[in-house]
Amino acid sequence: MGMPFFHRLVRRLRRLRDEESGVVAVETMMVTPMLIVGLFMSYEFFDLYQQQSLREKATYTVADALSRETAIVDDTYIDNLKTTFDMMVRARGETQLRVSVVRFHAAAGGSHELRWSEVRGTGPMQALTQPDLATASEVFPMMINGQDMILVESEGVHVPTLARAIIPDQQLDTRMFMTLRFASQLCFEGVCTPVS
Repeated sequence: MGMPFFHRLVRRLRRLRDEESGVVAVETMMVTPMLIVGLFMSYEFFDLYQQQSLREKATYTVADALSRETAIVDDTYIDNLKTTFDMMVRARGETQLRVSVVRFHAAAGGSHELRWSEVRGTGPMQALTQPDLATASEVFPMMINGQDMILVESEGVHVPTLARAIIPDQQLDTRMFMTLRFASQLCFEGVCTPVS
């Protein structure tokens, strides 16, 4: 009595194994969610890299504008640079922009002097201080004695659009160095005075 039942069970299991109707529907149900997640992730990573590229171009534009300036810059000028930066970046989160001017002194092995530093936007970024330069001097490019260098930095958070539950917000930072083109120094109102 036990044997015929076992043979029938085995035959039915073999038929079930060899049955192919409905396979496409099952495979589609299994693969479709992975394809959708892959599509969302591809878009989000594209958006992230596009945002980083826009930030780098906007940072370069701000540094380039400052490098061509021959007059004393003021708060309004820096505010307008931040507005221009935000328009170029089209960020969905908060952004910060820091503009600093640093002078190099070749004496005593070379040192960097902070001329001025201004920050716009809300976030953790603060204006540079002279002690900050002591720890960050290795990031500066080679400079000649008495040369001023513009340092433009930005920080911000990239907020994903489609896959917020999967991808966390990403911190994006940029840094751009630029030499002055037409003047020997770039002065901020009330901080340094033009060379006479």
